[in-house]
Amino acid sequence: MIFNKDYKSQVPGLILIEDFITEQEEACLVSYTEQGTWSGLGIGPNPELKRRTQQYGHLFSYRYRKVMEEYGPLPDFATLLVDRIMENQLMPNTPNHLLINEYNAGQGIMPHTDAPALFGPSILSLSLLSDCIMQFTCQDQAVDIVLPRRSIVVLTGDARYKYKHCISKDLIETTPSGMTIHRDRRISFTFREIVSWEDTKKCNP
Repeated sequence: MIFNKDYKSQVPGLILIEDFITEQEEACLVSYTEQGTWSGLGIGPNPELKRRTQQYGHLFSYRYRKVMEEYGPLPDFATLLVDRIMENQLMPNTPNHLLINEYNAGQGIMPHTDAPALFGPSILSLSLLSDCIMQFTCQDQAVDIVLPRRSIVVLTGDARYKYKHCISKDLIETTPSGMTIHRDRRISFTFREIVSWEDTKKCNP
């Protein structure tokens, strides 16, 4: 694994690990994902989303901005990733939430910070199928970070709590070094630890 420590000087708390998975592992993960049930684009839960998603472990509602339900353990196909995350001490505790996002060409995500009251101190996102640029902003500072295919980005500290992050809708992006990225379909696996939630089923018998 390759740790790009240079990014910590640009965005404190940011770690990027290239080639976190192999090409064969990527193909298997994509295959398992395709067999799962997608929501979004009018399909619940979270039918209002303009992109397709899958959630495991817990259900987070984008409309109500809270965790609605506990699903149970993460799926078996995520075990190798969770083991690798913990072996490399990338999270203080084992993740209990996996969000899978599908971004087709021309789709992005607005600047945001993952809810500090709900999610723990480390946010990890694995990129499949396509490279992209994730921009980190804090006040008047903006830093573009290339997320290569099969890399995992780890947000801790300031990168987690002080910076917002986003992905543009651009079909063609230019990296800080001048390289051109032609955006294609991208799938991301985001691992988080849910630290606070209310079981609405128990509260509303």
